[in-house]
Amino acid sequence: MEELLVKLYDSLSTAFQEKLKTKEVYHFENEEGIDAFKTLMFLKKNNNDLNKLMLNGSMSIDELKYLFDKEVIDECFKANYIIRGNLINNDKVFIGANGMFKLYSIKNYNTQEIFKAFDSNNFKLGKELSLKTQEKIWCIFLMLFGADSADKSFNTEGLSTKKLNEYHKFFISIEKEMKENELNLGKQVGWETGKDSVFRKFITNNVDLPKTSLYFKKGAYQYYLDLSKRKNAIYFLDLILDNYKGEQRLIANEIFYNVIKDLSLKISYDLGEMPGTINKYIIEELKN
Repeated sequence: MEELLVKLYDSLSTAFQEKLKTKEVYHFENEEGIDAFKTLMFLKKNNNDLNKLMLNGSMSIDELKYLFDKEVIDECFKANYIIRGNLINNDKVFIGANGMFKLYSIKNYNTQEIFKAFDSNNFKLGKELSLKTQEKIWCIFLMLFGADSADKSFNTEGLSTKKLNEYHKFFISIEKEMKENELNLGKQVGWETGKDSVFRKFITNNVDLPKTSLYFKKGAYQYYLDLSKRKNAIYFLDLILDNYKGEQRLIANEIFYNVIKDLSLKISYDLGEMPGTINKYIIEELKN
């Protein structure tokens, strides 16, 4: 069994070496050769691309039958150590993650570090999220429109170009009001170029916001924040006012409270709309 797994492992390692970018390939620290298991665990590929890559590292079933006993091959299939390609590729076989784990166990390699690194990389263990200015402005916008639950999501479906342009100008006014009141949201937005120049692209200019568990997209065009609990509101404010600590944060809370009241009025004046009801937990935390 070990020899079969090594054969397929080496074939996959060669494919990784040839098809992946240098930065995507991991090597063993104290030995020569590619750490194919760690490389696979850290790959950012969709299902189709990953399947193509694995097939590049496959061998034909006929070649395996020539090199190894049928009993060994059947045992590996039964244990899901090796995988057949789908449909027209069912004559090809490659080693899967389970097979790599088995091979590493046989060779007494340290797999725990791989899984720890995988968890840390994918789930941001011990890492704080930091929102970009664009993300903060979008959150403040949703808060001002009362989009603090799925039932009160902000619906952009069917809005005219004129209305979307008005909302985009309101984004700009949010940053302006914060700046005039000396509240630092982060790096100033370049409103004239790229994603920041139009409403629909601006709201997609995010990195950490979807990872916060506060922000949700409902269907294709509706968006909301989950501020249904006090701890969510506290986390929201910590993300928005992350540049302030201790006594400075208390001052920032007071200023932020006054600014969002002014911005709420601007919704009526500038957009001709009724402002939303600002989340009660947000108000309570800012007034404490």
